[in-house]
Amino acid sequence: MRKTYLAITGALALAACGGGGQQAANDAAADNMVENAADATNYQAEVIALPPGQQNGVFLRAVRDAGFNCQEVTETERFDPVQGNPAWRVTCDNRTPHLISITRDGTAKIVSRTDAK
Repeated sequence: MRKTYLAITGALALAACGGGGQQAANDAAADNMVENAADATNYQAEVIALPPGQQNGVFLRAVRDAGFNCQEVTETERFDPVQGNPAWRVTCDNRTPHLISITRDGTAKIVSRTDAK
């Protein structure tokens, strides 16, 4: 059976805007949207730019956070994007494959044929 799990790998950006009238509030909201979009894109770029060992650490954490048993990521292969998000096929302990995609906000989406525990 194929199941999809989510594991959060990124932190949420905090934004604050001050008073000063409706225009100031609108400007601050627009600035926050631009900053948040740039920050979100960086989560994907940062994972892509990591050396293989550090990527494996990110994927290991995501797989474990989703409730799967994984002692070691033994193989990682870049995969076609999933819904426009970069994706990898990650194999744990030389036997259990998982498809992991990283969304713009840093969430790792995991599709696996095994059940989480």
